[in-house]
Amino acid sequence: MDTLTIPGSPELKVLRDAPMRLHTTWRIGGPADFLVRAATPDDLIGAVAWGRQEGLPVTVIGGGSNLLVDDEGIRGLVVLARTPGERAVNLVEVEELGDAVRLRVAAQAPLSWTGRYAAERGWSGLDWGVGLPGTIGGATVNNAGAHGTEQIDHLEAVVILNVRGEIEERAAAWLEAAYRHTIIKAAPRPRPWIVLAAVMMLPKGDPAALVRLADEHAAFRKETQPTGACAGSTFANPLGDFAGRLLEEGGLKGFAIGGAAFSPKHANWIVNDGTATAADVRALIATAQARVRDRFGVELRREVEYLDVHADAQLSNE
Repeated sequence: MDTLTIPGSPELKVLRDAPMRLHTTWRIGGPADFLVRAATPDDLIGAVAWGRQEGLPVTVIGGGSNLLVDDEGIRGLVVLARTPGERAVNLVEVEELGDAVRLRVAAQAPLSWTGRYAAERGWSGLDWGVGLPGTIGGATVNNAGAHGTEQIDHLEAVVILNVRGEIEERAAAWLEAAYRHTIIKAAPRPRPWIVLAAVMMLPKGDPAALVRLADEHAAFRKETQPTGACAGSTFANPLGDFAGRLLEEGGLKGFAIGGAAFSPKHANWIVNDGTATAADVRALIATAQARVRDRFGVELRREVEYLDVHADAQLSNE
């Protein structure tokens, strides 16, 4: 692939025609016209500014989970806002507050790494994230959660880059967070905000107990959820029920279209056997929604976000 350098930011290398299947957990997706890795908030700000100056639609993604990229790819610039766990410590700022800490974490930090980092230091409230894919930015945009806890529960503020290129810090209430929902996720494209960092208030607890709890969460996921090329839960749980139960009762566990199938291990996860296309996944999702609607009268809501080839200025941190 050809590369070019962003003027004034020689460390940011822009790839042309970069296959998105290499950058999503589903391992599906055609090429992005341009792609750049942004390992820090400054990198992210610089990359987005360059894309906007060039008149390119800008798509920002984090860990690449919960995303289905079109088979034809994405026009414009894709910014990968992620950094490896071993370097994520440089993205964390800690303020001691007696019986709690204020943790400021850049969007690029892996969610699982951050949860374990906090647990090992006796900071409670993020153990639920251990073993989950994605980044702090994605968890904040989607109000991710597990084991009875959501990102909003300990979120104090969110640092965003607005459409004018200005940095703002907003109180957590501004997100209007609900189950797998925030105003950022719900905003029509072009979305006017990009998450740069999350500010969390974490009570102090016993490190050994928190690490045990985190390990239990990770073991539970390993036992009950599939591995391989998948994207997490396909549908949000309906009120008072579970999407996985409805799918299984509807005979969809193991059901396949092309190279995409609902996992025999967990009916709410779609797994790519290595040959799946985005068209396969879309057809499978539509089939499942129709079957559950017809049999149970329930409309399943996708957690998975579709990134279409011609979408404008997509600003997502999944």
